[in-house]
Amino acid sequence: MIGHCELTVAGCVARSVLDTIENRFDLRAVCRLDGPADRGSVSGTVLTVAGVDQPAVRALMIMLWDSGHDVLAMSTGVCGTAGAEPRPG
Repeated sequence: MIGHCELTVAGCVARSVLDTIENRFDLRAVCRLDGPADRGSVSGTVLTVAGVDQPAVRALMIMLWDSGHDVLAMSTGVCGTAGAEPRPG
């Protein structure tokens, strides 16, 4: 089943990793989550990728893990649905 995936990653995602993701996948959005206002930091990054199946999601997660990023959450949905559906566990 082809769908879309949202991955929440701790901190910022390196520009080189984003470039690689853009070259291999249909990266639709990158949203940075602000950390504490007094620190001016980024607490996380949400990546939205379209046109992925289960093996592609796994490859994307492995790419992030191998580059030292911590994946905090993942949700997936079928293309054409209004939003991603959370996956338990």
